[in-house]
Amino acid sequence: MDRATTVINTHISRFNSFEKQVSYFTHKTGVHLPRMTFGKGAFFKDLGVWSSTYHLRIDKTESVHILPDPVQGLSFPRAVDVLSSALSLSSEVIDENEIYELLEYFGLSKEKATQPVISLSGGEILLLNFAKAKAMLPYVDGIVACSPIHWLNENRYHYWEKLAEYYNEKSCFVDVALLEGEPFIDEVNEKPKALAHLMPAVAWRLSLDDPVVIFEEIRFPSYHPASRIGYTTGGCESIDLQSPVLLTGDNGVGKSIFAKVLSGIIKPSGGTVSIQAPNGGGSSRLIFQDAIDQLFGKSIDGHMNWVFRFDSQKRQAAGEIYNEIDATIREYIKEHPADHEALGPQSERCTLLQAKISLVSERLATLPSVLILDEPGWGLSRSIARTLVEAVCRAAGNLKVAVVLISHHARWWQNMVHSRCHLSRDGKGNVVIRKI
Repeated sequence: MDRATTVINTHISRFNSFEKQVSYFTHKTGVHLPRMTFGKGAFFKDLGVWSSTYHLRIDKTESVHILPDPVQGLSFPRAVDVLSSALSLSSEVIDENEIYELLEYFGLSKEKATQPVISLSGGEILLLNFAKAKAMLPYVDGIVACSPIHWLNENRYHYWEKLAEYYNEKSCFVDVALLEGEPFIDEVNEKPKALAHLMPAVAWRLSLDDPVVIFEEIRFPSYHPASRIGYTTGGCESIDLQSPVLLTGDNGVGKSIFAKVLSGIIKPSGGTVSIQAPNGGGSSRLIFQDAIDQLFGKSIDGHMNWVFRFDSQKRQAAGEIYNEIDATIREYIKEHPADHEALGPQSERCTLLQAKISLVSERLATLPSVLILDEPGWGLSRSIARTLVEAVCRAAGNLKVAVVLISHHARWWQNMVHSRCHLSRDGKGNVVIRKI
């Protein structure tokens, strides 16, 4: 069931599924987002529809867009390019200091101006969208924003409030599309219901020997200085954990980089990271926050078949894990029919939720030491997100796979985790990982 409210000149609509949220966004903006779960044929067909129908939208007003995945609203490689383009809509002369002031206004340092957008954290990308929206205000009538604080740590919610207030002061509309239960400034935080059964615990150990990741300087097409990030455990060499583990920390602190180090995507320039777990000490497997992109342009079933094209046994195992998780969620939906649209039909796997189940099943079938879910609630209502994560953690527990949740929304996962770690800067350029 979709519902709408108005709070302080902000129109808020809530939906039970990512697909309904995107459909609303398309209706309000005329931007026909290409489908990402049906394969490349559907993607390019939808791209053509967008191109041919954009100026035929019902609402003729010009608006700033914040998409469910905020990086999709940025078409330039660096923040300085994004903001220069936005400012040029209302001014022929761009003052470089105005760009830096915009970044600072939304909590982004001057150094972020020349950093490649693709290397920013999800929260930093969203804040850059806010800066772009402020720069475009003289040119537009309002803003249509999907999930505008979901990617942010709670201590940064006020940046959205500043932007919304700025638009209201200029008599511009603010239209927000949320998923049910998603955090927002007007939302009452209800304590989640207790689980009927405790989550299965998987004991494992994380060991760090001063790993350092170095990002080399960029000289072309523009200069950006080198940077480094080091990780420590605050004095001890290892941390004993019980899965599921919740990993928290501020935007840009280095959570996702650490997840990529654990999964072998990024190799430390110095030092080591190791895992001791029931399934051995190999690399972890990672599901990115914007999970839908990990299909690499293929359909959900097409991706699964491609991954296991040379291993029919693992393909069968992945299918069995998928069916187990799918059945658990469908059992939940019997008592909560409003959430049915998020799961979609069994005969045609096409929703974001089904894509996430497929990606999880693919990884669990390889029996990794640890499965990392980066912000697993993205694109889902809170009830469906909790149901999915519970089903995944139980399936992983049966396979002796430890699970790590990276999330800004600790309340979503109450009663579901056995250990919690927090990442913070130590003032020396290092990130300290502490068990709390």
